Amino acid sequence: MSLRHQLANTSVEVIEVAPPAVNTDLGGSGLHTHGEPLDAFTDGIFQGLEEGKQEIGYGSSVNRLRMSRDEIDAYVEKMYQAMKSTIE
Repeated sequence: MSLRHQLANTSVEVIEVAPPAVNTDLGGSGLHTHGEPLDAFTDGIFQGLEEGKQEIGYGSSVNRLRMSRDEIDAYVEKMYQAMKSTIE
């Protein structure tokens, strides 16, 4: 958002894409199977670009774009605890 304001009077357009976890083979086959389907995610992002959105989320990341700092902190703590319990 800050960069968007800094460059508002230039020819540069700043678009933020906030991806959720996405089911890809990044890092190896079968490692990221819990996320959003890749094709649906990319279709959603391109739709946001076509609509001229400056902030684009998909799936679970849509709500995180509007979270307050306190909400983000609580979300990250919950996610960390969930991941920690699966490792142990």
